Amino acid sequence: MGIARQERVAEAVRAAVAGFIILNMANSTPGFITVAKVKMAPDLKLATVYFTIYGSKADVAFTFKTLEKQSARIRYHVGQEVPLKYVPELRFFIDDSLEYTDKISRVMKDL
Repeated sequence: MGIARQERVAEAVRAAVAGFIILNMANSTPGFITVAKVKMAPDLKLATVYFTIYGSKADVAFTFKTLEKQSARIRYHVGQEVPLKYVPELRFFIDDSLEYTDKISRVMKDL
């Protein structure tokens, strides 16, 4: 299986997860959620979904717990939206690269 297919499936899964969040979770979570990226395993059976969640630490924690509770529904939605033989298992992670970039920028400014 080629890298191009992994990338196409990852983009389709990202769009499906984002669609689920817009339709079902937009008003029920205090943090602002963005699906940053999705990485697919070579066999397409595992999707690692990275989220950026804006808000206070408490908002981020609550929003992430809500995402994990909704994982079965999100996976079902992905299965409906993305035509694959197997619906990939979803693993959620918070993408803190923007926070890290901001921290580095502040350190560089202070020098």
